[in-house]
Amino acid sequence: MTRLRTLTPLLRPASFPTSAKALATSTALFNKGVVAPDKEPFSVYIHWPYCSSKCTYCNFNKYVDPNVDNERMERALVTELKSELVHWGLDQGNRPIRSVYFGGGTPSLARPRMFKLVLDTLSSMCALTKDTEISMEGNPSSTTSIEALKALRDIGINRYSLGIQSFQEHILTELGRDHTPSTALKSLLDARTVWPGKVSMDLIMGHAGQTLDDWIKELRFTMDIVDDHLSLYQLTVEPGTALHTDVKQGKMTLPDGDLSTDMYEATIQLTREVGFEHYEVSNFARNKAYSMHNSGHWIGIDYLGIGPGAHGRVSHPHTRQKFRTFNVRDPAGWMRECEEQGTGRRKTDAIELEDSKRELLVLGMRTRRGIDLDRFYQLTGQGLLEFLNKDATAWCIDAGLLQLSAASLSPTERGMAVADELSVRLLP
Repeated sequence: MTRLRTLTPLLRPASFPTSAKALATSTALFNKGVVAPDKEPFSVYIHWPYCSSKCTYCNFNKYVDPNVDNERMERALVTELKSELVHWGLDQGNRPIRSVYFGGGTPSLARPRMFKLVLDTLSSMCALTKDTEISMEGNPSSTTSIEALKALRDIGINRYSLGIQSFQEHILTELGRDHTPSTALKSLLDARTVWPGKVSMDLIMGHAGQTLDDWIKELRFTMDIVDDHLSLYQLTVEPGTALHTDVKQGKMTLPDGDLSTDMYEATIQLTREVGFEHYEVSNFARNKAYSMHNSGHWIGIDYLGIGPGAHGRVSHPHTRQKFRTFNVRDPAGWMRECEEQGTGRRKTDAIELEDSKRELLVLGMRTRRGIDLDRFYQLTGQGLLEFLNKDATAWCIDAGLLQLSAASLSPTERGMAVADELSVRLLP
């Protein structure tokens, strides 16, 4: 298996093969398509900002508040949801909902009533169907009983994403997690009972003092109990976090690049052995249990962002111009805006066409599916191969980092390992 550290020089070629000429010829074949229909599905993201504690590595928009006003928060979520659906013309019923995702924060701390209110609102105003993926995030510490999970299932939740992060006690302590390995195991097994084949779990690798053998041991244990979806992340040091402070002060040292690469390669190998497909840089699935919500984001599907600090990407109902939306971050301020204005949306920015192209490239290079050529044309009005640096594209194909078919341009496993730098090299 080729190492990440040896791939980087491949992206700095001194010269390119002549196969760029073939790419230029291929471009004309994909310079066709139709404007995306107004019936294209969209997604909804609901942000629940509260947590029972703050993890040492987390820089998300979350708050520890022992006195959450649940009723006020629920009311504000419904108010903003209704307002935004109408504002963006998504209440006409012609665009089915692809996915609903309750993220946070810790949504499993919310009352079941919150989920019901949101889903009832969507059912009454939109095309919520039996095929809509309805996911929620939960932590083991608030996934307390199988009865509570069944109640959520009966409300409409059909996919559960569990933030386990580790099954090692000392690592959980280092991360500031508020659960134990036994709690994590029980919550996973309970969730699998309620949603068989529809449970995802998160793990983090690259902790202070962690060796390759440590990671392989934890990963093998995980492979024995995991459901059909797994998200694996490298521990990253984000400014403003307790972890950042510890690393900056020399109290903690994380694995170097070579060790991180070895862990990543071991992950790909071990997950493949038990039938998992590495379908995105950090995501693995078997039995085609892909995340519909995340996959939609990667291919440019519109998504509505609801809740404090939520952001969205939505299209104007008539011009199809895409916009990014940003909500007030502070829960108190956001609720006040919803009560006074009907929405906590603070900022709306038009997305320039060139930015859309770059985003589709960057996200597409992180997935094995890559970029659908017809869809790129439908969204941008330009053929993908016309947009990219043709010499760099041809070289990357010859180097085994990209593969081109009549339908798509996608990274190989080697290419996906250096996805971010690959995207930079492909830009014109």
